[in-house]
Amino acid sequence: MRGERSSGVASGELGFSQLALGSQKSNLIGFLTNLKEAKRLKMRAIAAFPGTEQPRLVDLPEPVSPESHQVLCRSLELGICGTDREILAAKSPLCPPGEDFLVLGHESLARVEEAGSAVEELAPGDLVVPVVRRPRPSRSPAAVRWRRRRVDLLPMQAYVERGIVRQHGFSSPYWLDEPRYLWKVPTEIADLAVLTEPLSVAAKAINEAQLLQEARLGQGAWQEHPPRVLITGLGPIAFAALVMARACRWPVWVWGRDEPDSSRAELVRDWGAQYLHGPVPQQVLKNVEEHGFDLMLDCTGAEEVVIRFAPAVASCGVIAWLGSRQQLQGPEVVITELIRVGLVRNHIHLGCVNAAPRDFQEALEVLQRLASTSRPLLKRLITHRVPLEQSLELFHRRPPQTIKVVVEF
Repeated sequence: MRGERSSGVASGELGFSQLALGSQKSNLIGFLTNLKEAKRLKMRAIAAFPGTEQPRLVDLPEPVSPESHQVLCRSLELGICGTDREILAAKSPLCPPGEDFLVLGHESLARVEEAGSAVEELAPGDLVVPVVRRPRPSRSPAAVRWRRRRVDLLPMQAYVERGIVRQHGFSSPYWLDEPRYLWKVPTEIADLAVLTEPLSVAAKAINEAQLLQEARLGQGAWQEHPPRVLITGLGPIAFAALVMARACRWPVWVWGRDEPDSSRAELVRDWGAQYLHGPVPQQVLKNVEEHGFDLMLDCTGAEEVVIRFAPAVASCGVIAWLGSRQQLQGPEVVITELIRVGLVRNHIHLGCVNAAPRDFQEALEVLQRLASTSRPLLKRLITHRVPLEQSLELFHRRPPQTIKVVVEF
């Protein structure tokens, strides 16, 4: 009996220990499972797939340590752009070689987490914004002609673009890059720096237009006589153009389809610009040299808008296209008047995409300068902030009155 009692007590104690151990083991397994799940979730990204307009969350490999010339970056914010939506709408993303999807995202603010042994320009903790386009090595005979070009002027076969053309983008929480493709961000504009990339695109249009004008009208042509600027559209690139033009202290008019009492029209006026709605004002058409525009920045990509407003551009004016449609919208539009007006008035039509290093630097400088005087206005450009898991619909569709949607990590 003692043996049985002893055995029973021992058995009871052992049972209790087993229960406790089993509970600890279960907790440990649960903890490890949750840790594994957290790691899996932390490497989720938004991707475009061929054959569908719907973006998807994809699981990516866990980040590795950077090579000697690389840095490991942690995403902090990501801007959603019309280009992302166009990629999805086309149902044919340009995926990296060997991949069946394209990770989206090209407007990024990130923090350096780890730097390779040979990296001197950046250190862990630095805030950075990446450039989108990078040159692609080519052995084509035509490539000899491209060697003197800036990367933003290369033909399509000569470059890759993160999140757009044959390289994954920045919608994953971690990604590797090289310091030569990263611009260091001053901490005082950390809350605005996600706007750098679209501002750089607008800066390029303005800088290229100025260079062309000075080549034919003389040095400082627009410094002596500030151009009257027309911006068409109310999307994020249009507001980027508005910010850059106002930073030059130029008079600006913005045309949009919104009613004059909309929030976006109000923001246009708060930036010191005039808002246009409807047809071209008659006083402009009656005396285009007096009341017309010297620089038109079209951000709609709509041919009917360009054709409508081209007659409002004065002689020696520049019309820059910052947007386009990938698909035809209805019947072809007659462009006879566009050609005639352009010929008679010596217009320059300028296609403009991506940005030069000059433009990235200028965008950061403008953000620094305006942060002290116009920070609330700049922050109003960001109309939505969402976590990654709630951003899928916003990659696919832009809600009314939206300007810039930012994904927070």
